[in-house]
Amino acid sequence: MFSIVIPTYNRPEALERTVGSILRLDIRDEFEIVIVNDCPGCVISGFGDERVTVVNNGQNLGRSKSRNRGAAVCKHPVLFFIDDDIEVKENLFEKHLAELEKGADAVFSNVVNVRTDGKYSFLNEFLNKRGANRSGSGREVRSNYFTTAFCSIKKPFFDRIGKFDENFEGYGWEDPELGLRIASSGGKLSFVRTKNLLHYHDKDVFEWLEQIENSGKNLKYLIEKHPGFKKMIKYNILTSVLASIAFNPFFVWSERLKAKSSRGFFGRINYSYLFYSAVRKSLIK
Repeated sequence: MFSIVIPTYNRPEALERTVGSILRLDIRDEFEIVIVNDCPGCVISGFGDERVTVVNNGQNLGRSKSRNRGAAVCKHPVLFFIDDDIEVKENLFEKHLAELEKGADAVFSNVVNVRTDGKYSFLNEFLNKRGANRSGSGREVRSNYFTTAFCSIKKPFFDRIGKFDENFEGYGWEDPELGLRIASSGGKLSFVRTKNLLHYHDKDVFEWLEQIENSGKNLKYLIEKHPGFKKMIKYNILTSVLASIAFNPFFVWSERLKAKSSRGFFGRINYSYLFYSAVRKSLIK
């Protein structure tokens, strides 16, 4: 038995795709779906299925608070958190439950980033080769790779470690924080690799970089809470005098000019440089 929590904000078509993809699966276990509507004034139906419950926030609470609010009303001992822009094309629930039965406290899966219109995106290709996407199934992976696009966690453990940290506001960094806290609390984290979780990601490279640049408040909070994350994010290098030379405005400008036409090996170098440039900018703002 398990519960699925899906926070959403004014994306009815994406939400319908996500929920519909789950309901079409052949799932033998008893489950429920709890949709947390974080857009006051937006109306969400129950999808004509008694397993679907909609929780309406009276005001915009953000992702962490919405996930916690959804978890609070769940009836079952295992929680799945899924984003509202995911299409689930295989029964990964069974695979996650198997990992939890083997002793994992939390499990997560990679996603395959695609555009809604089906067009090619080098940014999505780049993202699909980062982080946990390079790992194999059934093994422990770096806790900072943890993502809530599709993850599961035992509810008693989730409650014990303090749920999602509600101090995070806006975009970024609450997922790796939970992963780090799972590990620091003695939890076992497992990973299930898949090609059948589609994440509909239409942002271009500049929108992606802007998100990172504006996430500095959350990143600084994460580092304050987990000082060891400094090493993972290369904090000392990014805030050094050398970095001020390597990421000077002219170099960044020239690399941004290349970004739209970047491809292949040198494109990955270009995007990696721009990623760390954006992280550095978020830290020194």
